[in-house]
Amino acid sequence: LGLIAGSIASVDELKERWFFCEKCLNDFQCKFDYVEQCKSVTIPERNNALSLAVTHANTEAVYFLVNQAKTDVNGITGRYHETPLMIAAYYGTKKHQEIASFLISRGANVNAIDLTKMTILQTAIWKNNMDFVKMLLENGADPSLTYNGKKEGAACMTAIRRKRFEFISIIPGCCSLVKDNSELIPNNVYVCQ
Repeated sequence: LGLIAGSIASVDELKERWFFCEKCLNDFQCKFDYVEQCKSVTIPERNNALSLAVTHANTEAVYFLVNQAKTDVNGITGRYHETPLMIAAYYGTKKHQEIASFLISRGANVNAIDLTKMTILQTAIWKNNMDFVKMLLENGADPSLTYNGKKEGAACMTAIRRKRFEFISIIPGCCSLVKDNSELIPNNVYVCQ
């Protein structure tokens, strides 16, 4: 499923394989090899397929995998243990943002943390995606969240370290932190009013 989900041209093949397995697993006359293939490969491969569909901004495959194949929107894949929402935040295009909104509407955790100890919000800040950051904050992303709990100003400090000063005014509590610690921003760059 994974390689198919990454290709827009193969969405019909993705659906065909999924529906075949759905039918086969409910049919006592289905060949044993097919049943085993569906149980051991097709069904477990859903999370990887969703990750690839998100990577390639294949919205049709994403919708199908979540709505029809009931793929876990918080399923962890890849060497960095990423969720589909983390992948969308990494790429951050308008299509990825649409996919992210859909995933959030289906229960994606906006506060998940990957193996590199970054939150989704920190990833969007790192990738310099203002619209994505706003969308995450509007949907409950916690700007104080870190890999080991909460720390006031965590997202703010990410923006400052990454020299993403334009994010300071939209991150809750960041303007106060900067006002109280003027040494945080070099050359008196100040974006709060």
